[in-house]
Amino acid sequence: MKKEGIAEAAISSSISAIAFVGLDNTVLYVNLAFLGIWGYDSSDDILGRNMSCFWRFKNEKDKFERKLRDKGGWIGEITAIGKGGREFPVQVSATMLTDEEKKTAYIMISFIDISERVNAEIGQQKLFKELQERVKELTCLCNILSLQHSPNLTLEEILKDIVCTIPPSMQWPDAAYARIVAGDLDVWSKPQSDVRIQSIRFPLKLKTEKGFLEVGYTRKDESEKVFLSEEKALLKAASQEITRLIEYKNIENELRINRERLLTADKMASIGVLSAEIMHEIGNPNNFIAINARVLSKAWDSILPVLDNFYQENGNFSVAGLSFSDARSEIPRLLNGILEGSQRIKNISSQLRECIKKNTNDKSVEFSINDAVKKAMEFTNVILMSSTEKLHVTLEPTKNAFVKGDQQQIQQVMINLITNAAQALTSRKQKININSILDTDNSRIKIIIKDEGCGINKKDLPKIMDLLYSTKKKNGNSGLGLSISNDIVIKHNGKLIFDSEPGIGTTVELILPLIKVKEEL
Repeated sequence: MKKEGIAEAAISSSISAIAFVGLDNTVLYVNLAFLGIWGYDSSDDILGRNMSCFWRFKNEKDKFERKLRDKGGWIGEITAIGKGGREFPVQVSATMLTDEEKKTAYIMISFIDISERVNAEIGQQKLFKELQERVKELTCLCNILSLQHSPNLTLEEILKDIVCTIPPSMQWPDAAYARIVAGDLDVWSKPQSDVRIQSIRFPLKLKTEKGFLEVGYTRKDESEKVFLSEEKALLKAASQEITRLIEYKNIENELRINRERLLTADKMASIGVLSAEIMHEIGNPNNFIAINARVLSKAWDSILPVLDNFYQENGNFSVAGLSFSDARSEIPRLLNGILEGSQRIKNISSQLRECIKKNTNDKSVEFSINDAVKKAMEFTNVILMSSTEKLHVTLEPTKNAFVKGDQQQIQQVMINLITNAAQALTSRKQKININSILDTDNSRIKIIIKDEGCGINKKDLPKIMDLLYSTKKKNGNSGLGLSISNDIVIKHNGKLIFDSEPGIGTTVELILPLIKVKEEL
């Protein structure tokens, strides 16, 4: 076999696609591999046509021609055009061939289909980009969640931290901005003067005020930005967490405001003193009941489709002792009942609040401590009579001590202490003793309240006057009573002293400065 025959056989049977192109860019020859890769049945459909019908160089045609002219060959990647217009990437090796006179005759081009490799690279790049986006999103949510452990920050400071956390999680962080509106607060991550070209909003479902989370882009020189579905899911989750943080902070502010209002209350009409105690003992846990009931209701609505699918696939099942078919209608009714009951409690508290009116007059007057004790006992008579058969009251019989301050506030302290003593009893056979003792040597008066109730653990005793701390939280106590009472006593230059032993009882001493002593007739 001649050399020309061997070469022709080798080219024809090669597994690589090979084509010969003339100087006028027409295709002169293609082998069987080329026909298979390009999807043609016969070379008659290809020969004589311009090579641009079967591949294109994108922006590298000039480089291709220059390399062929200067170096006699070129290696690179181009886009092939198969039968029906199908495009796919190929690796190319082109060589300039000459005739017997050393003149350029035609170009031989060898092709390798690299579709699988390119698709794999694209897939890897996509997965890597998606992973980067997930990391950014999780970092954003993690940063937002960590803010709940910063009780010393104001709501505005928390929102400023959040709006600065969100833009780095977006596709184009340098162009992104975030904005949170909550009531009167309007917080931005960038100056408001920046021009916004696109944005998306998510409402903040707040109880008492309107709000939203807005995220967008500000640069005009960038192409139009499109929010990914994953980004929308992230922002929706972020809006829910922001709502929770705002509500949590509002509860803190409400507790602080209520505490300040209680501390500045000067006058209680009728049962006003007791209504103040009821409000801070019932109102705050009632707020938690209302909030938690709403959260549970939303949680039930969210999980219901999953339960419905499970029910359709597996049949009926038990939920808290009820069949799912019954629980599906019963649980929303129960949750609505909780919310309605909470609203009724709130309405009652509002009515009681009307009984208390702030008085700006000077309340620093001299008053009899015995009269204050008697008045406090009148207010607590019902709870005392229902708690014990053995109430002993011993007030100074011959001398009436006078102190200076706000009589109603001191009565409020005594009401709280007497109520605590009554609630500590576990049997009506247990005693409560209330005494007033003059200490003229130290110019002070002591009111001692002693009960034979359950007592307080030694580890809890140093914390009982801390704000929101209570040993009776399981019974709905908010922990505000003793904290407020202690503030009132300190304001009157006095002090509260507690001594207690579990199973034995508790003794409380209310000590106030003595102004004068008046002999009783």
